[in-house]
Amino acid sequence: MATTNVQQKQRRSSGGKVGGPSRSYPRGVGVDFRKVSGLTLLNYIDHQGVKIRTDAPQGELAVAVARHFEQMEIDEEECIGGFLERLEQPTGITDYMRKTAFFDGHAPSLEVRKRKRLAARPGEQVAAKVTRTDENGSWILASVQRFYPDSETYDVQDEDDTSKLIRLPWTHVMRLSNGTEGNFVKDKDCMAIFPETTSFYRSKVSKNPVWVMDRNGIPMVKEIIVKFEDDEDSQGRTPNRRVPARYVIPIPADYFYEEADDVDLSLAGIKA
Repeated sequence: MATTNVQQKQRRSSGGKVGGPSRSYPRGVGVDFRKVSGLTLLNYIDHQGVKIRTDAPQGELAVAVARHFEQMEIDEEECIGGFLERLEQPTGITDYMRKTAFFDGHAPSLEVRKRKRLAARPGEQVAAKVTRTDENGSWILASVQRFYPDSETYDVQDEDDTSKLIRLPWTHVMRLSNGTEGNFVKDKDCMAIFPETTSFYRSKVSKNPVWVMDRNGIPMVKEIIVKFEDDEDSQGRTPNRRVPARYVIPIPADYFYEEADDVDLSLAGIKA
């Protein structure tokens, strides 16, 4: 591989200072929201409609929540009285939920229900596309913090930089392989994590994967041998590289393929 290509594929550094100024934490707030998890802060921000940039780090989220909380005017007697009233009338909660629940009269489409059912779970490692371009290496290893079914978006954290949350559409997130799918054969186009990085790069399967039995007797593939694009050595040869099957993913066009988008081009689909 050429030296410049090696340098371009080095592991992205973490722990650097996050850009953008951060407002100071308000002194008048007794609750320290900086000790609250990022997921809880996002729930508060979404529920209260707090305006904040999508790539804000957790510290900035805490400051935004604290400042919003500080400005809220609350009648303590009214809150306590309302709470006690709810306890005395259990059915009131159900009535309240029925009155405030949103339903537009249309059930979610089959595609939406399918995506919700197959969505990655919180804490799960995924491949995430964090750039607007399709440049090589734009997909990175990340972990899911939350999936929003209504908007079909994810909050994810870069595995190399956990200081901020990134909100992405569902088309920018792929679940990783468990080794049992059998999606890859020789000459199949794919993307894989380049050694010693956390980025996925375009590649091609160079050998048919070897299937083995796991301890439960289930056939699986543990590693896949690929050749990466732009990975030539000084003599112009592209080496075979072994990558754990978990970190080899399909190209986006294959992963997000929907049968419903197909056009029937057979004669049977042509009406006389």
